[in-house]
Amino acid sequence: MRRKYLALLASIICGSAGCSETAPPEWPKECVGRLQLALPGEADQGAYLFKDLIVDREKYGGWASTVFFDGQHDGWTAFSISHITHPLTHPEKQLVAREFQKIVDRATKFHKSKVVFLPVNKQHGQAWAVTNRDIGLDVIVNDSVFLWGNATSSDTEFVLAKEKLNRLINGLRPRTLFDVPSEPGLCLPYVFIPDGGQEKHAIAMTYRLKEHPDITVNLKSETAKATPKAGADIRQDSVTNDFRTDTFWGTVTAPGNLKSARSIWHLPARQSIQLAGCPGQETFLAVVRNDSAEEDYIYLSVARGNPDAPEAAPDIRFFVEQQRENAIKRGITPLTQDEVLKLARQIAASVGPRQGK
Repeated sequence: MRRKYLALLASIICGSAGCSETAPPEWPKECVGRLQLALPGEADQGAYLFKDLIVDREKYGGWASTVFFDGQHDGWTAFSISHITHPLTHPEKQLVAREFQKIVDRATKFHKSKVVFLPVNKQHGQAWAVTNRDIGLDVIVNDSVFLWGNATSSDTEFVLAKEKLNRLINGLRPRTLFDVPSEPGLCLPYVFIPDGGQEKHAIAMTYRLKEHPDITVNLKSETAKATPKAGADIRQDSVTNDFRTDTFWGTVTAPGNLKSARSIWHLPARQSIQLAGCPGQETFLAVVRNDSAEEDYIYLSVARGNPDAPEAAPDIRFFVEQQRENAIKRGITPLTQDEVLKLARQIAASVGPRQGK
């Protein structure tokens, strides 16, 4: 009884004041955009499946959703720089040349003009341009497909896009999980893009923990937005931590998405924290999904970057989401409320500027 009382008391204190956690030093480091974090062990990462990317483009003229390699949706993965797939299967490798040709054929048909192929140097694939307006790069990096394109509206924009293409051709390289380069650039699943720390970006990567498959971890690194000027079309508070928190929970708890949602913390429900050395805030909710009667837990922390050094100190969004069913169906016991919070805060404490190994 005394043990239960002490655990309850600790939970109340941590909920109201915030308990400091640190990631164990043996946890491996991983990188997202310009940031890094530590994970408790092996994890699956979200990206596109090659077959989904092709099917979606041909059937609906759009892009597929990102998933884990087994097809489970990861929800929040996003790459502003490009599209990157999971490693190709052997049968998919036989389709690459044909699918790359389809990309060029679509560009030719749309512009009613012939595509000009550009050198790709050490990369394996194709670079192309059409009417000095659209430009693209479709290559295989290790066993993953990397697709990049840029539509321009002026000669000046096209020149800048071509310069970016050359940087990609000369710098793009493979990256394995837990490979954290020290040079300036952007980390994505399976690849790294050196860029001198200059490229604007918005990269969110999702990880499913193998030891705890009910837990997914998402970190977003985004070029710090400038503070909107008074009277501008964009609200001045749109860059604040409060606004970012509201936006996230507004999406998660939108009508029809859940049976219920409640804050674990009260007075206040939003706790002040330091995230990657920046003032931020954290929230922690219990949710009941439409197909369940049990509560899952979601932890969110956000921090405003530095608009005066937007790449060196990007805006940050970090969350840990539990889906109990993903553990139960594998015969694994889901984490408890306190275990989810502890794990989330440990990982959050490890988030910071990428330093490499």
